[in-house]
Amino acid sequence: MNELVPQPPGMTAAAWRKVTGWDSIRQGYADYLHDESRLHVPSEAGATASRVEAIHFPTTAQEVAGAVRAARRAGHRVTVSGGRTGLTGAAVPLDAEEVIALERIKPKPVVRRSRDGAWVVRVGAGTTLAELTDALDHGLCQYPDGKPGRPLFYPVDSTEATAQLGGNIATNASGARTLHYGPTRRWVNWLKLVTADGRILELGRGQVTAEGGLILYRREDGSAAELRIPDLPMPMTKHTAGYYLKPGMDAVDLFIGSEGTLGIVVEAELRLTEKPANRLFLTQFLDGAEACVELVQAWKGRPDLPPIALEYIGPRAMALVRSMGRQTPAYVEVSRLPADAAAALYAEVAFEDEAQLDAIYASLKEMLAEVGLDPAHSWAGFTEKDVEEMKRLRHAVPETVNSIIARRQARVPELHKVGTDMAVPDESLGAMMDFYRRRLEECGLEFVMFGHVGDGHVHVNILPRAAAELEQGEELYMEFAAEAVRLGGSVAGEHGIGRIKKVFLPIQFGEADLAAMRAIKQALDPDTTLNPGVLFDL
Repeated sequence: MNELVPQPPGMTAAAWRKVTGWDSIRQGYADYLHDESRLHVPSEAGATASRVEAIHFPTTAQEVAGAVRAARRAGHRVTVSGGRTGLTGAAVPLDAEEVIALERIKPKPVVRRSRDGAWVVRVGAGTTLAELTDALDHGLCQYPDGKPGRPLFYPVDSTEATAQLGGNIATNASGARTLHYGPTRRWVNWLKLVTADGRILELGRGQVTAEGGLILYRREDGSAAELRIPDLPMPMTKHTAGYYLKPGMDAVDLFIGSEGTLGIVVEAELRLTEKPANRLFLTQFLDGAEACVELVQAWKGRPDLPPIALEYIGPRAMALVRSMGRQTPAYVEVSRLPADAAAALYAEVAFEDEAQLDAIYASLKEMLAEVGLDPAHSWAGFTEKDVEEMKRLRHAVPETVNSIIARRQARVPELHKVGTDMAVPDESLGAMMDFYRRRLEECGLEFVMFGHVGDGHVHVNILPRAAAELEQGEELYMEFAAEAVRLGGSVAGEHGIGRIKKVFLPIQFGEADLAAMRAIKQALDPDTTLNPGVLFDL
């Protein structure tokens, strides 16, 4: 079957909570006017952005549909608001008159067996990653098929635990464990969505596919819109830039990563997996980036030592957190760093029992010796306390960068960090990191490098000291994006495009591919009701 057929929402009460009036919203609900990006809706008089006239707080799919229909009757456009933890401005209502906040859509998670025998969990869009993790860990779900024999978990670990699952699906979120488990897309089994005309679409994986490169969308008047699905050139890396389009694709994948522009995710069924019985956490100290690349390549070539995560802290990042001393959020961990540790690689490896741990230790020792590293020059642990200490060291880098930028903004308000999000294939990792370092040093910019090195996804944070350096850093980002694509990579590994990064889509895709994406948006949302200004300027 290749036809999407949304259903009317039925009887919808108009009693969901909402706040109306620009003055009430900007004075009491200003958090809904910005996200973790630098974008925000101006509150001063004379601002050119649309004034937000209503914020809806629905609790069900029917209420979301009712809110969409009410906005359309008023001739208004809608921005979808989740946890607002994104870095690309997608949740900022710059071009919309109404906001639909999904935070109250959080029914008790339901864990059951799917038809193929796998464990799945049904959740609401407003449930946070932390809340789902807690519910699974402590048996706080409903279990109609009985509780599983072993602990289960949802393995996609986006950096912000307060991120809501609806937003994670809308952005195809990933994180450190994506190296082993893959991004959100791999774990979505079923979706309940609200369409741009205020109907409800329930869509299970395998239910609708693009037969002959075509999906039909049944409009409310009974006519059918044709969604032509091209064969987009997708990079063999982490990738969250634009729509996922492939001939024969599952229609579920059309909505995952579409950033709320094609439909509003209100409920989802996610696959679960058995929680590792034990994990070894290791931070191996290194003398620089070249040693890191060599170690990552050696590690990924060892089938007897599959890593769950491989995370990098570069030399400039290590030097920065050291230089901040007691001002560093992870001061205790930083104070324990070996004096000769110039860089670090954090790793997680799962194991079942002591015998397997002994085998892992032997493999680790052998691998480290092959690349000239000493296993004694590391931190290792097994407990949650150990991993939290190591993660605090990794997270101290962006936290320290943010604190430095905040102080510089007091002097030059328009300053902000320039944070990159490119990913490249394994074989291009060393070349991409060399390109970053060489161009940044040639430009004389202050920078740090860190992130998901196991996925070829290293973040560069540029710390401008003046407006001219900010402009230079943004120009350099364009160079980086072009080089990443040249090397077979993606301009957006995990953060998506949103509003801020639309300039990068033409680097990733040709005009014909972008036209195909716009045509799908036009077919599903002809009035640009949902998330206007996100992904495309339509």
